[in-house]
Amino acid sequence: MEASLSSGAYTAELQRFDRNSLSSPEKSCDTATEPSAVFVRSALKNLLTSFRHRSDWVGPWHKRGLMAFKYMLRSACVPLRHARFLSFVAAHPQMRAYQQRDPRMLERHNHRYMNVHSSLRERVEQVRQHYRFALTQLPSDLFELIYVFGYASLGCLSAKDGSLLTLFLRPPISNGCEGELYLQLCDSNEDPLYSIVFTVSDEEPAIRIGCLQGPRGEGAKELVRELTRNMYGMRPKQLMLSLVYAFANHYGIKQLMGVSNEAHPLRRKGRAIFSDYDAFWEEQQGQLTKGGWYALPSTPTHKSEAEVPSNHRSAFRKREAFRLQAERLLINALVQPIPKLPDFQVPERQKAKRPLRDLRVEASWVS
Repeated sequence: MEASLSSGAYTAELQRFDRNSLSSPEKSCDTATEPSAVFVRSALKNLLTSFRHRSDWVGPWHKRGLMAFKYMLRSACVPLRHARFLSFVAAHPQMRAYQQRDPRMLERHNHRYMNVHSSLRERVEQVRQHYRFALTQLPSDLFELIYVFGYASLGCLSAKDGSLLTLFLRPPISNGCEGELYLQLCDSNEDPLYSIVFTVSDEEPAIRIGCLQGPRGEGAKELVRELTRNMYGMRPKQLMLSLVYAFANHYGIKQLMGVSNEAHPLRRKGRAIFSDYDAFWEEQQGQLTKGGWYALPSTPTHKSEAEVPSNHRSAFRKREAFRLQAERLLINALVQPIPKLPDFQVPERQKAKRPLRDLRVEASWVS
């Protein structure tokens, strides 16, 4: 079961994020700066509720108890902000449904997340702002497919050899720490080939990229070379970044940032690093800023056909057509209502969800 979208012309007007579009529960979360008796009671209720149905706390009882204690202790470091986040989740049925599927969402900010230099206060705000953006800007059915059911298929691309490649939007993996939205390029069996993971901030509109991951293991480099040939010479990582630029352009977001090698949350002292984010961001004309982020250009740089040697122009046109087709699939998902599943198919979809909980992302690779 999946929601496949037909391709169409990329003619949608830019969707600008307007904080005035926030619903009353969201506004109340933003304006609740002084504790009141009602707010304190509600915050306490939400906190106690957040200890229930924690399928992410696994192991014997004493281990689960230690996890609960750590959660309570870390949450107490930013009590008001954490209370506002829990209130935000409780105010939206879609967020409550997502919480049931992935209770780790309630405390992702309490752990390493996106950038090792981010404070706990910054992390909880990043997560809250992302879901506020997602609820107000993504089509409601698309939000549900991604975060409640576990994946949304955006459609298929035809590769040079005739095989099909599929684009997916997915939620974070279990214990993920690199962002809140996965954009994946998969093969015909829906196995991931390339992923880019990012989080959207809405107060000062920005996209933060925490992962750009290709295949790993034996034969990974050959697989990347074959995939590049099937994409008419376009590198997969370049396609994934182009799609994030298309997403940003659609919502009028001008600020894009990529995490540096030094600031990546999965960095391990003494362990081999299988990615070089710094080199890729610098190749994209990114500038290293304080805090471990590369500031990327607001618009991507694309060659014109006139800049390409005449004997390579045919391949260039095919490559550009492939990129534009991929961007159209993504934009169509952001502007078109996705057909709802018939009621009798919903249980089947819940069984068929593919949340990638078994995918362990311990190192990213962008070759």
